[in-house]
Amino acid sequence: MRLDLVLPNEGESALQIVRDAPRYEAMGYAGLWFTDHVVYYKTFPTFYGAYWLELLSTLSYVAATTSKVRLGLGIMVVPHRDAVLAAKMLATLDQLSGGRVDLGVGTGWAIDEFKGLGRGDLFDKRGAYTNEALEVFELCWTKRGALAFEGQFTKFEGMEFEPKPVQAKIPVWIGSSGVPNLNGPALRRVARYADIWHPTGYEGQILLPAEVTAGKAMIDDLAGRAIPWSIRLHDVGHWDMAKIVDLLGRYRDAGCYQMAVDLGTHSAAGLREKAESLVVACRDAGVVD
Repeated sequence: MRLDLVLPNEGESALQIVRDAPRYEAMGYAGLWFTDHVVYYKTFPTFYGAYWLELLSTLSYVAATTSKVRLGLGIMVVPHRDAVLAAKMLATLDQLSGGRVDLGVGTGWAIDEFKGLGRGDLFDKRGAYTNEALEVFELCWTKRGALAFEGQFTKFEGMEFEPKPVQAKIPVWIGSSGVPNLNGPALRRVARYADIWHPTGYEGQILLPAEVTAGKAMIDDLAGRAIPWSIRLHDVGHWDMAKIVDLLGRYRDAGCYQMAVDLGTHSAAGLREKAESLVVACRDAGVVD
């Protein structure tokens, strides 16, 4: 099972934390994940601040300073960016990194940020925009020659798109807050587009393995295929290490493909210490190889 680490690209220590990426690769983490916010408003949760390193720029730097660790967008708010431009940025990142991109996607939640980015008119249509953008991504990444697309938000004809990503298809990780409602659009999006389902907890609650496996059964039934699942754990750095490792082991036993752990610290030195302790404890317990 794959153990990944969420690194904060927010706060006064963000620059040092990003520069420490090779340390986390050397520790043995399989992937490093970063979050997608661009600007801050007072309407945001109080644990956020105004200092953000832009997601794709940050990952380009990490790609240049590492050699094998997977590069996780966790998650990219798809409606923040033009679909064709985002497809190009992601394909470029995949080329420059040698095919290491994992694309976590979501629809976003911060209406003020949408407005600040000049995308406020998309907020109420953000689910439809995300679905359409995923179709644009796949077309741009997999088809050669002159391309044509006509959707609600994006239209082009006779467009050529090179280079393609190194990966035959950049894997799409569909995020969700909790287990999607059986009849909800998030569930349908996972079933239709996801290579991997990437849920997280909701309202400060941790998703238990039984909840996730029940959700996976619904998704697989709707999709008509088996979709691997992962988990993102928020702010567990204050837990006893044995408690974290026990929960990760339960996810592994339930069939989890990958775990991205957010240790909830913005101190560069503190994060290094906790991350080292976690990966050693997981190896000692046989949770990861």
